[in-house]
Amino acid sequence: MAMIANCDAHEERGAAFSVLDCLPVGVCVVAASGIIHHANPALHELLGCEPGGLPGRSLCEFGLECCEAGTPVADPARAQRAFRNDGSSRWVTVAEAALTRPRPGMEAGYEVEGLRLVTVTDVDSLRRQGVIVDEGAAQSELPVADTLLEHGGTRGYKVPDRLAQGATRSANLTRAAFRDGSDEPAGILGSLREPGDPQPNHERLEAILEQSPIGVSVSRRDDGRIIFVNTRFAELIGLPREKLIGSRARDYYLDSHQRLRVLDGLRDGGGVTNMEVQFKRADGSPFWTLFTVNQAVIQGTAVNLAWIYDYTERRSMEEALRDMASRDPLTGIYNRRSFMDMARAQLARAHRFHEPLSVFVLDVDHFKRINDTFGHATGDDALRMVAAGCQAILREYDILGRLGGEEFVVVLPGATADESRVVAERVRRHLARMPIEAPDGTFRLTASIGIAGLEGATDTLERAIHRADLALYRAKHLGRNRVAVFEPGM
Repeated sequence: MAMIANCDAHEERGAAFSVLDCLPVGVCVVAASGIIHHANPALHELLGCEPGGLPGRSLCEFGLECCEAGTPVADPARAQRAFRNDGSSRWVTVAEAALTRPRPGMEAGYEVEGLRLVTVTDVDSLRRQGVIVDEGAAQSELPVADTLLEHGGTRGYKVPDRLAQGATRSANLTRAAFRDGSDEPAGILGSLREPGDPQPNHERLEAILEQSPIGVSVSRRDDGRIIFVNTRFAELIGLPREKLIGSRARDYYLDSHQRLRVLDGLRDGGGVTNMEVQFKRADGSPFWTLFTVNQAVIQGTAVNLAWIYDYTERRSMEEALRDMASRDPLTGIYNRRSFMDMARAQLARAHRFHEPLSVFVLDVDHFKRINDTFGHATGDDALRMVAAGCQAILREYDILGRLGGEEFVVVLPGATADESRVVAERVRRHLARMPIEAPDGTFRLTASIGIAGLEGATDTLERAIHRADLALYRAKHLGRNRVAVFEPGM
């Protein structure tokens, strides 16, 4: 029995009917003649009608039985054909109840102008499989309706059904109470779902994960032991699946700090998505992955569900592209932009820890004469030799860059200007002794170098380079092939 309360006025009744629009099954309000007064969107979709196209039409047009008020439209457990607006058909079950309004102080209500609430449930896929719902099980749950009307909520349970071939299985029946616009109980609706796959859930899950082209592992959250891996995961690690089962997920991290980052992401029920994590294969070789891990509960066990995508080749390509973007294409040392970025980081560190830092600027003497005499190809070779000569003398953590043309710049972390002068002199002498091949033999070049040290906690890289440039001009003015340190007044 469905009730719609407080529908004294016609316009109030329309508002009450609108609560049916959110229901997932087809529902309509019809007169005794079968003419539809109101239909929800689910019924429009089921019968293939445009929104608003059902009111004013008869249920008979769609092959649904029309009966006198108070008489069931159809056996609610018996499937019948409903003919859709486009001429196709679907199997449905139909049930109806008279709309009533409560009598004050009385348990039973009285009917509202002979209107009926008709529910049309799509069971096409069930019917095509030969499923016939056993009414006995549903009847045994009738007391549930009273509880739902009183307390609300939903109730799900299995009902046995038999197949046309004589076999039996279970279908899932869900019943829920709905209320009208005045928050009064309006009725009970049921939803019958297709029988579930008889294969156990964990077996279904394993079958799905096994098909994944991405490595998948499932490990217990309490002790970290692996309880499932797919074939792709075993291939990435380089071990048979049976040897991976029972091992600890932690054993395959290459970097313990990265593992701690993953654990931080998993705290408080969180997870990580596409984190770059390095793992190791059984032979000890490393490989990079995009790592995603989330927490789940499978068959009552709290687990971490991890997906690893082999990122090694892609990462190597990205690193090569980043390196190309940061390097001078002629000499292979840092270009101006990358040099400035790295040098600023060293300057910030020097300020933070109150450490010295110095800069020297190197310029090849008479470079235009080299180009004019030997050609630009030989000039390019000369610049490459200068870069290589500097790298041969500088420390591994000194930063060498090409500012442009024949001008180079070096940052020496932890070195004062006087200490840098020693290094610069070694560079100058090394370059002067270095033979450079030309079409007609070999030649030698020289370079002038200007040096400036860090001055105070507010000094900047640009100011230091400018001071080193002033010292370079002094070295050039004094005859080239020499080193000069910045002094006030230059």
